[in-house]
Amino acid sequence: MAILDSIRTPADLRSLDGRDLAPLAAELRETILRTAAQNGGHFASNLGAVELTVALHRVFDTPDERILFDVGHQAYAHKLLTGRADRFDTLRRRGGISGFTNRDESPFDTVTAGHSGSSLSVAAGIAESERLAQSSKWTVAVVGDGSFTNGMIYEALNAVAGSDLRLCIVLNDNSMSISKNVGGLSRHLSLIRTSTGYFSFKLHVKRFFSRVPGIGGGLVRGARAVRDFIKRTTGAETFFEKLGLEYIGPVDGHDLDRLIHVFEEAKTKTTPVVVHCVTKKGFGYPDAEAHPERYHSVGPFDVGTGIPDAPPKPSFTRTAGETLTALGETDENVAAITAAMTDGCGLGDFAARFPERFFDVGIAEEHAVAMAGGLAIGGRKPFVVMYATFAQRVFDQVWHDVRLQHAGVTLVLSHAGLVPGDGVTHQGIYDAALFSRIPGIEIWSPDTYEALGDALLRAHGRMTEGAADAPRNPVIVRYPKGAECPADVVWTVRGTWKSASFGDPGASGYAVLVTYGRLSGAAADAARHAVGDRAGWRITVICLERIAPLPGPADGPDGEEFRMLVTGADRVLFAEEGIRSGGVGEGLASAAWMQGKAVTVRAIGEDEAFVPHGTLDEVMREVRLDRESLRAWIEEALK
Repeated sequence: MAILDSIRTPADLRSLDGRDLAPLAAELRETILRTAAQNGGHFASNLGAVELTVALHRVFDTPDERILFDVGHQAYAHKLLTGRADRFDTLRRRGGISGFTNRDESPFDTVTAGHSGSSLSVAAGIAESERLAQSSKWTVAVVGDGSFTNGMIYEALNAVAGSDLRLCIVLNDNSMSISKNVGGLSRHLSLIRTSTGYFSFKLHVKRFFSRVPGIGGGLVRGARAVRDFIKRTTGAETFFEKLGLEYIGPVDGHDLDRLIHVFEEAKTKTTPVVVHCVTKKGFGYPDAEAHPERYHSVGPFDVGTGIPDAPPKPSFTRTAGETLTALGETDENVAAITAAMTDGCGLGDFAARFPERFFDVGIAEEHAVAMAGGLAIGGRKPFVVMYATFAQRVFDQVWHDVRLQHAGVTLVLSHAGLVPGDGVTHQGIYDAALFSRIPGIEIWSPDTYEALGDALLRAHGRMTEGAADAPRNPVIVRYPKGAECPADVVWTVRGTWKSASFGDPGASGYAVLVTYGRLSGAAADAARHAVGDRAGWRITVICLERIAPLPGPADGPDGEEFRMLVTGADRVLFAEEGIRSGGVGEGLASAAWMQGKAVTVRAIGEDEAFVPHGTLDEVMREVRLDRESLRAWIEEALK
């Protein structure tokens, strides 16, 4: 019987013979490899964290002593060790286990985590609660070195330094986030990694002195005092020690015996301690070790060759990257900024072609947008490219450091709308409602690759027209993950929107259905079938290319025609792949010129806003935005 089959809780792991731990780690790695190859998922980071996770659950009394995984997508081994091995083949599938830690899934998942940088602040709060309860329990935050580019980490480090919290900060240092890590701390960690001989020497000295009968403990303490004095006077202290934190490391993150010993040592401390573990992303799978960026998040692939089951296809991400590269060719003032998402956002070619105009700032979205504001003030034309879910962090920077400064910045939001495999933490369904509140902002949500290219060119034009120092408003271009879902209709294009009509032109009943983005194809198809089965109705489907501001007087005849179509309809419907509260549909319903006309909105409501993982078709059905649900909704509205 496999060792993993005997593990139902970490208590079973803690009762294992130490000789069984290495074979268990091998079984965990094989299970992760087999499942990720079948289902897709975050692969390389999980292979790198196997031994680290085994050691943590071996030493810390989970779940009474709580472990928080920053981001949460490197917790596959944790899931396997905490009662979910028999369901691990359902990873990322509808009704199966999440690819991230999830409080609703297991008491061992301390937090539901999908965004980087918050774990240490939350862990500090838990540790403070344990202190107030006069508990001796430890709290552990496992933080990747990529997350140490995030500002919240430093706020938390500053707050816990010098405290008496039982807080273990595990720095999982693999020199990667999604893209190669950048910045001063990354260079500092690299310097520490090259000095591993120091830690090995320190460990051997401690073991030698500890064996001396009677006085061993005193010798260890004396040696430690001498060590600390030398480090202070020579400037050899690490960044963490300079803050006043205990520091242990670096330690080989794939050496189980060493890891267990180090975590046991950490638990002897009386103040927060940083344990610096050096791991290798993709460890145990040679191609992932050599190319970790390719295996950060993967679709199904062939285990033997590493080749994806499906060849790369055209996508919105690729189109955006190609368009920005073309703009960079023609305009030397175009710059691209991303937050550790060079490859995830399709910017690899731009980075290679224009390295002096490409800025990967690490996992620091707020800095990226504020920096873009500065670039624009300086006369450049910055495009900030990130996932829509991570853009939730930058509302203040867009308002204060871009819009208030009249700085011409384009925010390019990938993965907008429903993001099927990654689930609740990654749904890009809030950005339209959030950013449309900013006065003067333009938001474009194209439905096809061609429309995406046009929107980016238009945004570039906004940054180019007029005098170089002319005040400019920010522009957002948002698009979904994956492929386009074009409508099988012929659209009539009118500036910021386009339309198609179905049904009997002479019918007495007239409805308008307004929609935007990827949903346009399904909405048009549903409308055509709905009126085809219902005599006496005709319907015009309007696909908004620009969703904020809505078409209006400033758009000339096109804006006036939109207003007349909507106000002249017997029924007005609005379908959107976003939240209902504060969304574009509610914006139309509240427009002053609607003259009290009701708008029936089909969007993602409050009871649906935390959308789980699954395939795109499954999550669309979950929130009733699939073709069949839209058709039924339209038919009901036309009664």
